[in-house]
Amino acid sequence: MVDKARNDLSAAVPKFCLALEEHRRTPDGRVRTSQELLTMFFPYDDKGSTDKIFKYLPNEVRGPIIAAWGIRGIKAALRDNDERVQQVVFDALVAGDVDHAAFEEGLGPETLVRWVPLGDLWSFWRGGKLTKQAIHKAMATAYELYLFDARWFLDTINSRSGALKGTDVLADQLTKDDLTQWVRRIAETGDGTPKGLVSALGWDKIVAKTPNDVLISVLDAMVAKVGLVSPPTTAGTVAPAAGSSPSLATAPAQASPPPKPEPKPEAKAEAKPEPPAARTPVPGAVDGENISWTDKPPPPDAGADATIAVPVEESISVAFEEDVVIADRALPTSPRMRAANPVEEEDTEVKQLQRKTAPPVRGPSRR
Repeated sequence: MVDKARNDLSAAVPKFCLALEEHRRTPDGRVRTSQELLTMFFPYDDKGSTDKIFKYLPNEVRGPIIAAWGIRGIKAALRDNDERVQQVVFDALVAGDVDHAAFEEGLGPETLVRWVPLGDLWSFWRGGKLTKQAIHKAMATAYELYLFDARWFLDTINSRSGALKGTDVLADQLTKDDLTQWVRRIAETGDGTPKGLVSALGWDKIVAKTPNDVLISVLDAMVAKVGLVSPPTTAGTVAPAAGSSPSLATAPAQASPPPKPEPKPEAKAEAKPEPPAARTPVPGAVDGENISWTDKPPPPDAGADATIAVPVEESISVAFEEDVVIADRALPTSPRMRAANPVEEEDTEVKQLQRKTAPPVRGPSRR
């Protein structure tokens, strides 16, 4: 039982490749020779070979092909692994037992399209000398298989480095009679849509009157659109495997750009707290052992006994908002203060006060 084929011939893209390969083997479509097919898929020299085709074929498919060439028995061919098959084919080519014509004949169009990566088959056909007949086959087949529609075609086709686009490209090489017939057919059908415009002109006239390089650029855009060739990859993206048969191209995921490094905040100079102003005790504001303080300096004309000198000790302080200072040790306490008001010298003498004698206490009178 043959394993499931790599490519489904009922899908549009494999059908397109099969049509091109079958047309390539005809006299009108021979853009690549059988020798070029051998060189493309099984290049070899006197030293060795590279297998680009048999490794994709299961034993049930390649065994009968090798046996038909007469270079290996059918039983042995069905058992051979990839390395053995490559060696057997290489020896036959070097010995002349198999030539390029037999190689192409043994590997029919359906065998190639079923098992070989379709991207390889397209690259092989695309690298040939494309004639008007080959281009016409490719354009008409792709359009019939709905690989592109008329609107996409008119939006994509351009010439003269983009100076002409759409219907201007198609009309550029038409004669006056061609233009007259084109307009007459549009009027007869009454269809001015892109599909009506393409149908009224016809693929024979489009391919015949449009330069080959313009049409080939449209084909290249089409195969990229349907995923027949792998789109260019960038960092962080994964391209679909060439040779798969997707109906539509899978767009690669855009790599998200790396996050920009956040700018480092500029170091701000720490504001140094201003040293607290010298504080002096408020005269007369003594409550037990608590002393009221004020930021105002003492009056210059105050006497020596009016203030009490408080020794200043070094302390570690932390500045907070509103200029609040918290010291790490308690402020020194001081004894009770004297009267704050200065005393004049003439009032410092001790004066003797005269005491009044209390009247004698009399006892109870006797009668």
